[in-house]
Amino acid sequence: MPKKTKKGLYYRSRNNSDTHCKSISKSASPSITTTPKVSPRNSFAFDETKKTLHSCHCHHFHHESSNDNDHDPHLHSSKERSKKHYIKDLDNRIIHRDIADILSRQSFLIMMAKSLILYGAPSHRIEETCVLLARKMSVDASFALLPGSMTVSFSDPETHTSDTRHLKCNQGMDMNKLAEVHRIALAVLKDHMPIEKANRDLEQLTSEPGMYPLWLTLLGWMGSSAFVAPLAFNGGGWDMLLAGCCGLMVGMLAVVASKFPVYGNVFEMTSSILVGFVAKAFGDRVCFSAVALAGIVVLLPGLVLTQAIMELSSRNIVSGAVRMFYALMYAFFLGFGLSIGAELWDYVSLTTVSVCQNPIDRWWYFLIYPAVSASINIVFNAHPRQWLGMTLVTAVGFVVTLFLKSSGPQITAAIAAFCVGITGKLYGRLTGQLSYVPLLSGVLLLVPGSVGVRGILAIIGSDPSQGFVFVLTMIHVSVAITLGVFCSALVWYPFWRRSTFMNF
Repeated sequence: MPKKTKKGLYYRSRNNSDTHCKSISKSASPSITTTPKVSPRNSFAFDETKKTLHSCHCHHFHHESSNDNDHDPHLHSSKERSKKHYIKDLDNRIIHRDIADILSRQSFLIMMAKSLILYGAPSHRIEETCVLLARKMSVDASFALLPGSMTVSFSDPETHTSDTRHLKCNQGMDMNKLAEVHRIALAVLKDHMPIEKANRDLEQLTSEPGMYPLWLTLLGWMGSSAFVAPLAFNGGGWDMLLAGCCGLMVGMLAVVASKFPVYGNVFEMTSSILVGFVAKAFGDRVCFSAVALAGIVVLLPGLVLTQAIMELSSRNIVSGAVRMFYALMYAFFLGFGLSIGAELWDYVSLTTVSVCQNPIDRWWYFLIYPAVSASINIVFNAHPRQWLGMTLVTAVGFVVTLFLKSSGPQITAAIAAFCVGITGKLYGRLTGQLSYVPLLSGVLLLVPGSVGVRGILAIIGSDPSQGFVFVLTMIHVSVAITLGVFCSALVWYPFWRRSTFMNF
């Protein structure tokens, strides 16, 4: 028979290891259990009994507590309210996080589009680059590029809403920052960089100053005008000296135009008038056409016209047509300014011959050429690590042009552009850098901006028919350069398809 303890709890024999709770005291005091003394040989049964009582004791209080909570409606409603508030707060946090993520991606696309325009990316590749980035980030966006502006539209097909942004920014040239923008865009496409860090890097890049100080930039303007006079316009020693002075004046006016937008509207006209006046003033000692065209060589519209032809070839009809008309009118502005400057000196029609009488020997070109390349690199804010590639690619175009000059301007430009394109893409493939930077520097010496300005001078002067021939030649050479560059991309594409990203 089981015996009864003092506190009213019944136990079976201590020899039975399957011990269970049979009764609970009805006293108000907490239940206190007493266990019989056991011998060491029954210690295992005692341990099992102790564990069973502990679990039964805990289950009793848990059941009692749950019953008390079930009978308390205020406590139950308070818990329900707390649960609803927690779920609502969690939903709000998720919604805010999703909205912030969408806004961050849209902000990245806007800053990327603006950076590509400001730093001189190829215009016919800007829309393609932005579309690739939007598709990668799962953003429904469309882009429309026009010279001087870009329209970005974000849409939500589920809510049938859209958000349209108009970006107004003029295209510039900054090869160092363009390479950094390319690095950021490529890192986002490959999932190597989060969007938040990409936004911070773009903001920091925009706030950074130029690569070189002001005095070195002005020296680059001076050097590019001085050394390009014998290379491109058959100038002599005195032509180099005077063209360098004219380039320095144009560079100073460019700095003023960047600080005062009101003057920027007449910058090209006033610069060409000043250069024409100075070149005509020393017309008895120097070649007018060599000094005048070399003095404004950075302003010549050949690259703009070549980009217009590329846009038309890539089916960007509106942007290409607008840019082509702008390039032709820009050449007219420069030619008109040179004519006005010359007439201010002597009030007579321009009859200056376009061939200089005392050009330097051709073998000097190979010594002058590196100085021209370095000066252009400084003007376009290229990093010193980019100089080697830009110089090599430009040298290829220069040598091809020099030895094929007798084949005609169209054939020479097409072959030189093809060689420049292949060399630039090969350099980018070997070094991992943006191949557009050296390719652009090579195309710059091929573009026919000076031909167009010569044509405008002839139209304004005494030979209008010859002037129209010059203008048509400028368009023909631009088409030839476009053909050569696109053919190089076509030949290179099967070997390295990713090289077309942000490239010619």
